[in-house]
Amino acid sequence: MILSLPIYRLIKNLCSYFNRTSNTCEVVDDETIVINSGSLSGLILEFHYNICQVKIGRRLNLCLDIDRNTSVDLLMHILINHNIIKEGDIPPAP
Repeated sequence: MILSLPIYRLIKNLCSYFNRTSNTCEVVDDETIVINSGSLSGLILEFHYNICQVKIGRRLNLCLDIDRNTSVDLLMHILINHNIIKEGDIPPAP
């Protein structure tokens, strides 16, 4: 069950972004994005109300506060700044 509309929009936008950048993803339980292949393979984003837990494999790396203003670009920038992903791992969206 989707907890809130802003989180649903972010999840939908993230999936669209990952698919455009050759990173295959799947949504599990409506609020978890798992990247299965591509340069971000192994990345897991779990959304709970107003937080996003970022995991690589099954290990928690980062917990972020999110709100309706959180965008895909902002989330990717935060992941780069915290060395979760490398800037070179993210191809520009077409």
